[in-house]
Amino acid sequence: MSSARLMILGVLRGKGPLHGYDVRRELETWDAAQWANIAYGSIYFALGKMAEEGLVEVVSTDQTGPRPARTVYSITQKGIGEFESLLRGVWWKPKEVSDPFHVALTFMNYMPPDELLSALRFRADSLRATLGAMKRMDEQHPKGPVTPRHISEIFRLEVMQGEAALQWLEEVIGKVGRKELP
Repeated sequence: MSSARLMILGVLRGKGPLHGYDVRRELETWDAAQWANIAYGSIYFALGKMAEEGLVEVVSTDQTGPRPARTVYSITQKGIGEFESLLRGVWWKPKEVSDPFHVALTFMNYMPPDELLSALRFRADSLRATLGAMKRMDEQHPKGPVTPRHISEIFRLEVMQGEAALQWLEEVIGKVGRKELP
C-alpha cells in the first residue's frame, strides 16, 4: 500500500479538484512528511500515474506567462473506490512494522557491553531530542479550520509511542548496566 496514493486520493476526495501544488500544500499543512512517509516531490509523479490508471482525471491545464503549466486533477469514481479500499485495508488489516533494530537486539550479546551501553544511550538521547521536537512542533502547529483536528491525534500517537520506546530503552540500559543483559 502506498501512503502517498492514499493521501493524495484522500485530499482530492475531500477538497475537490486541485492543482498538484495545492495537493502538496494541503499535505504540508498537515506535516504529512513527518508521519506518512510521503515525499512531497513524488506527488506530481503519483498524480500522473494515477491519471494513467483512471483514478484521477485532468480537469484543466492552464499556464500563466513563463511559469510551468498547472494541471487540475479530480478524483474519479474508480479513484474513490481505490481510496476506500486502501483506507479500509489499513484500518482492518494491521500490518506488522519490520524494524531492523529488532534484528540488532537479537545479536546484542555480540557487542562489547560498553559499546552496547553507548549505543543504547545514544538511541535514548536521540529519541528524547526527537520527542522534544515533536512536542514543540505540535504546540506550534496551526490549530483551526485549515487543519483537521484529527491530524493532531497523529502527533499525539507518535509522542506516546516514542515515550513508551524511551521508557523501554531506559529499562534496558539499567539491565545492561547491572549485567542482567545480554
